[in-house]
Amino acid sequence: MSDTFSILLIDSNHKDREYHAQRLKASSLNFGVVQAVTGHAGLDICARQSFDCVVLEIDLPDMSGFQVLEFLVWNASHPQMAVVVLTGFPNEYLLDLALKNGAQAALQKRMPSADRLEETILKAIATVKQDREQQKWPMRVSA
Repeated sequence: MSDTFSILLIDSNHKDREYHAQRLKASSLNFGVVQAVTGHAGLDICARQSFDCVVLEIDLPDMSGFQVLEFLVWNASHPQMAVVVLTGFPNEYLLDLALKNGAQAALQKRMPSADRLEETILKAIATVKQDREQQKWPMRVSA
């Protein structure tokens, strides 16, 4: 596959962030991974660079991951950027809340294998791309 996918990984847990970044970089797919330690740093990076997908931890030191999600996906019904929440919180309610607030997928860190995370990222990117393409169709206007 010749496509390159740009990923922003926002997670304050150094060990988890490095693990997932290395797994994505070692993938058979072409993932370019940029890392951020805080929500503000991630948003600053997003203001300067576009990404195919943001992988976001909910538990951040400077702000809630839900606040970051709100900035990234300001229109939950028509997101312009794919977001996958990957959190250490075991609470299923938080995963559901992330989905309701515009994330395309939400996973617990203890659950996904590297292959599952890759698959989830690709599906999230495809979902957002398809939604954007559908929005481009002209609306029928009655005369």
